[in-house]
Amino acid sequence: MKNENRLIKRVLIGILVLFILSACQSSRSEVLPLAEEPYTHPSGIFTLPIPEGWQVSVDEETPEVIWLTPSEGGPEVTVVMIAEMLTGETEDEMNAAAQALLEDYLTRFLPYTDYEIYNNAEVRVAKNPAMILDFARPLGESYHVGRMEMIYLPGHLVYLAGFGPREDWDPFLPTFRQMVEGMSFYVELLPEGGE
Repeated sequence: MKNENRLIKRVLIGILVLFILSACQSSRSEVLPLAEEPYTHPSGIFTLPIPEGWQVSVDEETPEVIWLTPSEGGPEVTVVMIAEMLTGETEDEMNAAAQALLEDYLTRFLPYTDYEIYNNAEVRVAKNPAMILDFARPLGESYHVGRMEMIYLPGHLVYLAGFGPREDWDPFLPTFRQMVEGMSFYVELLPEGGE
């Protein structure tokens, strides 16, 4: 009987510890409160909700590039968003332009070049075709990680990327997803087949 009681106590303590750990993890991954009014990109092509209190800054050299940074004491993450017109008359020409822009973005707007893409997926954002790229690179004992979302609109490419140390990025990812889900676009939608 004593051994049974000890076993029951150990199991209960184990369950209690797991419950506490899961509660701590879920509280770290809550979506940050988003501002009531969505941010409108200077191009007027899209809006998206941003976390309350975050700073918005326009790149001095390239006004279509917008940087979002948290207020002091917030997570150590950065978000960059860009809307560019795609040159070209045909779908192939616009795809080539989109590829060139993507390569340019990867070198200009990520804080490092030795990243590795560990996940990619084709999705739709507000009914528009999009691609997700998750990337990482070693950072001391941890990793610097992030996500890029490229949304293809008729004649335009919208690029949204967020990144930071894994300890800050992982809890911020649900907020980033909420920001993307809240995006609205103000150009004609591409047909379902993307043609």
